[in-house]
Amino acid sequence: MATMGSFFILFFLVLTTTGSTISVVGEMVTVLSIDGGGIKGIIPATVLSFLESQLQELDNDENARLADYFDVIAGTSTGGILTTMISAPNEKGRPFSAAKDIVSFYFEHGPKIFPPGAWPPILAPKYDGKYLHKVLQDKLGETRLHQTLTNVVIPTFDMKKFQPTIFTKSEIANSPHLDAKMSDICIGTSAAPTYFPPYYFENDDGKGNQYEFNLIDGGVVAANPALVALSTVTYSAETDPSFAYIKPLDVKNILLLSLGTGTTADFAGKYTAQEAANWGLISWLFHNNSNPLRDMQSEASATMNDYYIATIYRALGAETNYLRIEENALTGTTTQMDNATEANMNLLKQIGENLLKKPASNGNSETNEEALKRFAKLLSERKKLRANKASQ
Repeated sequence: MATMGSFFILFFLVLTTTGSTISVVGEMVTVLSIDGGGIKGIIPATVLSFLESQLQELDNDENARLADYFDVIAGTSTGGILTTMISAPNEKGRPFSAAKDIVSFYFEHGPKIFPPGAWPPILAPKYDGKYLHKVLQDKLGETRLHQTLTNVVIPTFDMKKFQPTIFTKSEIANSPHLDAKMSDICIGTSAAPTYFPPYYFENDDGKGNQYEFNLIDGGVVAANPALVALSTVTYSAETDPSFAYIKPLDVKNILLLSLGTGTTADFAGKYTAQEAANWGLISWLFHNNSNPLRDMQSEASATMNDYYIATIYRALGAETNYLRIEENALTGTTTQMDNATEANMNLLKQIGENLLKKPASNGNSETNEEALKRFAKLLSERKKLRANKASQ
């Protein structure tokens, strides 16, 4: 269903994308998207640390932060937590965390979020989630969605309503009940079935009306939230005067960086039709210490979203405006979203660093590091142009 829905979004993109002139830097909307993947969030966190360091160097400002440069930041599950860390304000009104500090957050809290020795999730969730809840509540406090320093997009799925709930800053005016605490949103988007229990909370719409949320992991909606982020840009183009120059989904005007948490080489050839011919529910959900059904659905969703987006950018000659950075050959313990041993986290950090040296996926004869440096220049130039316009 998610894949079919993405197809229709692609169809909409083709119909609504118009124009043939490459836009100038100052007219571009900038979008960052971060996949879900548990402890594997260390991989995109490592990439973001590099990008932020490049922006600081270009602008000669050690206090420069990613939220200063991206109009929209989207994240699912662990990507939603990353999104919040780089966009929610601290007591000084600046982003809660510098990108370089996120990896250390995983190292400090990962082993307690995913403690070793947990029982297989056959009769109950593998983890109770209490430590994750406490960390997010303690660090984010009363911070709400409207306070984020840029527009954020965090998908979840409401199991009672049986439909997606997308927490988007730009939608608060129409749906004030979505202006929830960021800690509640992060807990909801990371409540992965079989790993953590679903998350319930209530929120007031500001008029005395109470709304309830019964949330599970945003990966049910979009493990790769890039298409959801693009939809938000379309909405903003219709309602936000600062985006008035953007034609509906004209990707020549949209700079999009999409970060994955890694796919696995171990699954290739792991399952065959003959082997699965006699599988029942238990085997599809629990086979050789893995969840084949979840793994296949998550992989298909992330891969197809990338395929759809790359297709439309390429078809309109704007392929250099889209960059997907993803490690496609994870093996062993690095494939596990809940392996928070120090050894495995060090491996994930190394994978993120090595990924920078690998060829970029856009076919532009550059490495990911070179592509990120090019993106950093565009982000820096666009920020300066907007600042100049604002001062006139």
